[in-house]
Amino acid sequence: MTLLVLGLTVFVLLHLIPSVPPLRAALVAGMGEMPYRGMFSLLALASIVMVVWGFSLAPFEPVYPPPSWGRHAAMGLVPVAVVLFAAANMPTHIRAVVQHPMLLGLLLWALAHLAANGDLRSVTLFGTFAGFAVAAAVSAVVRGKRPAADKPPRLALDAAALVSGFVAAGLLAYFHGALFGIPVL
Repeated sequence: MTLLVLGLTVFVLLHLIPSVPPLRAALVAGMGEMPYRGMFSLLALASIVMVVWGFSLAPFEPVYPPPSWGRHAAMGLVPVAVVLFAAANMPTHIRAVVQHPMLLGLLLWALAHLAANGDLRSVTLFGTFAGFAVAAAVSAVVRGKRPAADKPPRLALDAAALVSGFVAAGLLAYFHGALFGIPVL
C-alpha cells in the first residue's frame, strides 16, 4: 500500500504545479521549457508505474460492499470517460461544451470504479483521482483557465473522439483482466 500511496502523492503534487503559475514559471525559468516538460513527463510516468505496481501489490481489504448496480454503472460511465479523454486534446464540439473534458472524464472514471469496487486499495486509488479531478477543475475555473479555442470545432474530430473513445473503452474492458488482474467481461 505504501508504493500506491507514494505514487499517488507524486502524481497529485506533480499535477498541481500547473495550478500554481508562479511555481511553474520559476521551474521553467530555472530549467527551460523543454527540460521542464521532459522532467514533468518522466515523473508522471514514474508515478503511474508506482501507482500500478503499488495497486497490484496492495492486499485486498474490503471497506464496503459495492452496490449491485455498481458494475453496470461502471460499464456505462467508463466509455463516456474515455471519449472525454479523447476529445480533450482535439478541437471538438465536446471540448467546446464541456469546459474541462479530461478532468470530467477522470472524475467519471474514478466514480465508476468506486461504484464497482469496495476495497481499500480501490478506494485509495479512485478516491484520490476523484478528489484530484474536482480540486483541479475548481482551480482551473477559479484561474479562468479554459481549453484553447484557437481552432474551430470540427464534426470529423467529434466522430474521431467518439469512435476512438469507444474502441479504446472496448479494448480496455476486453483486456482488463490481463492488464489489471480483474476481468470485467
